[in-house]
Amino acid sequence: MRVVQAVSLLVLMPICARVATPGDLLAQSTKAPALLQTAGNFKVLVLTSEPVLDEREWIEANVQSTFEDGAVPVPTREFSLTATGCDAVGDFSRCKLLFQSGRAGTVLIDRGFTGWVYVTPDARYVFTEPLYVLDVRDWTQYALFDALGIKNYVSIDAISRDGRRLVISRTDCPFDCRGEQRRQYYELTLPK
Repeated sequence: MRVVQAVSLLVLMPICARVATPGDLLAQSTKAPALLQTAGNFKVLVLTSEPVLDEREWIEANVQSTFEDGAVPVPTREFSLTATGCDAVGDFSRCKLLFQSGRAGTVLIDRGFTGWVYVTPDARYVFTEPLYVLDVRDWTQYALFDALGIKNYVSIDAISRDGRRLVISRTDCPFDCRGEQRRQYYELTLPK
């Protein structure tokens, strides 16, 4: 009799079970994303000069400053971002960043404070200072600044027209630097 019951359960389980999509899992997640100290499938190329934002190949990135509490504009309805706990942290005002998907609770997604947020147009990646990136679909965060050796102060300047690459620049100080301020430029290719 037990064998028949076990076989019946095995047959019925696939019929009754619904396969969860990444969005379903994300909507239910109230845990912080896993933080990896690797670059994952992100690739970086050091550029010798600043690329021209010609609106053909490169478009200015829509980076949002976070200096006061409130909603952060995002290009999707799948999730929302909220800046909170804003205060003068370091050289300028920075905030903690909360992520919410659907009716799930909010999740702190930055690892400290951030002065800016960039969400890719397809809403798959959320970038924060100094150069963390959250893969929303896989619910994994990467410490790219560490893995790629790109130290703060970092800016996301542009995105390629195809949405696959970013231009990132960095400098030793955010503003009011003594002497000539040298910027370094990088091209970051996003995973497919």
